[in-house]
Amino acid sequence: MSKNTPYILITGVSSGIGLDATAFLIGKGYHVFGSVRSEKDQGKLESQFNSGFTCLRFDVRDKDAINAAVEQVKAQIGEQPLTALVNNAGLSIPGPMALMPDEEFQLQLDVNLGGVRNVTNAFLPLLGMQKDFKGRPGKIINISSLSGVFNSPFSGSYCVSKHALESLGEIYRRELLMFGIDVVSIQPGPIQSDIWQKNLGLMSAYEDTAYSDYAAVADQFIANAEKNALPAATISRLIYRILNKKRPKTSYMVSKQLWMMHLAKRLPARWLDRMMLKRLSK
Repeated sequence: MSKNTPYILITGVSSGIGLDATAFLIGKGYHVFGSVRSEKDQGKLESQFNSGFTCLRFDVRDKDAINAAVEQVKAQIGEQPLTALVNNAGLSIPGPMALMPDEEFQLQLDVNLGGVRNVTNAFLPLLGMQKDFKGRPGKIINISSLSGVFNSPFSGSYCVSKHALESLGEIYRRELLMFGIDVVSIQPGPIQSDIWQKNLGLMSAYEDTAYSDYAAVADQFIANAEKNALPAATISRLIYRILNKKRPKTSYMVSKQLWMMHLAKRLPARWLDRMMLKRLSK
C-alpha cells in the first residue's frame, strides 16, 4: 500500500450502514479496517473485498479484544495515522421502559454507549492524542440516530443510549480540540437494513401486559418505518463528505421526512404527547 493511502476504522461492518460505507470508501481509495464479531462474517467480508480491507474481530464490549485490534492496526499502518474512526456498531431492542428486562436495557447502554467509549479510547493515540504526533489528526464520526434528539415510546432504551451518545460525542469534541481531533455526529432516521426484519415480532413479548394493544400493531409501525427508510448509501456519501471537509458541522440529521422532525421539536411538549398517544391509539 502507498504511504498516501488513508486508513479508516469502521465498527460493525457486517451489514447495513457499516457494510455499505466499507464498500463505498474502498472505492474512493481508502483502506478500511472493519470490525465484526463472528468468524462467519469475517470470512464473508474477506471474500467480498479482495483488497483495501482488513477485518478485525472484536465485540465493542471486550476491551482485551479491542486492544489486540489496536496492535493489529498499528502493525499494518506503521507511522501513518488513522484518518478516521467511524463508531457504527450498535443495536436496538424495542419495549416499554416499565417492563423491559434489566439485561436488555443494560445491553443497549453497554453496546451503544460503552462500546463507543471503549473503541474510541483505545484508538485515540492513532488518531492524534499523543505527544509528538506525526501527521494530520483524525476525525471521529459517531453514527447516532434521530432517537438521540427525539424520544419515541417503546424505543426508550435505544433513545436513552443515543441521547447519551450525543452527550458523549460533544464532550469528546471539546476535550479533544486541543489535539486537533474533530468529532461529528450523524443522526439518521430510518435506514434500509435488515434491522427491521430482526425487530419483527419482538413486541409480542408484551402482548399479555398493559401494553397489549400496542404490541398487537407493533409490526405495522415497523413496516411503516421501513417504507420511509433511506438507502444506506446516503450515509456512506455523507461520511465521505465529512472526511473531506475541513470544518464539517458538528452534527447532521438525515431523514426522508426531516421537516417533521423540525416541526416536532418546535411543538409544545404536551401537544406532542397527546399527538403521539392519538397515533398509537389508531
